Amino acid sequence: MLHRSYHDICAYLGVYLDPDTDGSGNREGSVEHFIPKAQNAWQAYEWRNYLLADRRVNSSRGQETLTCPYDLDFYPFELMLDTGMIAVSEELTMEQEDKAYEILDALSLDKEMYDIERAEYYARYKDRTRDDALTNAQIARYAPFIWYEIRRQGLVVNEKKRRK
Repeated sequence: MLHRSYHDICAYLGVYLDPDTDGSGNREGSVEHFIPKAQNAWQAYEWRNYLLADRRVNSSRGQETLTCPYDLDFYPFELMLDTGMIAVSEELTMEQEDKAYEILDALSLDKEMYDIERAEYYARYKDRTRDDALTNAQIARYAPFIWYEIRRQGLVVNEKKRRK
């Protein structure tokens, strides 16, 4: 049900999580309790405390309570598309910036392996000659954070066919 509710998208990485496990644990979704069970056991079975998260992100998290990203009234991160590196947006207030760094640091969203994966999604989108190239609709479906950044940065590929 969590996969269906989140359309198979990790709440933190903003990329597709295959609902089927691949045996290695990669891209395997897990239930993230953004209020940790160790801090409030009563919240362990509360639907509003669940997020769909990549197992790797969820396992790197400590026991601190995090702000749920869906409760923010701002988007905290920006992306350097060619490298996949994530950064806290420069257009935030001090309070927003503190919450953004809290999420970034607690979940290690700036790990090199995530940078590489984000850069690969963008490379598949940008290079339309690749066999595994992604269309606008596909990048929007499978990597909505990257799609958001592509649009924000004005790098959308025009897919309309030109008539002769």
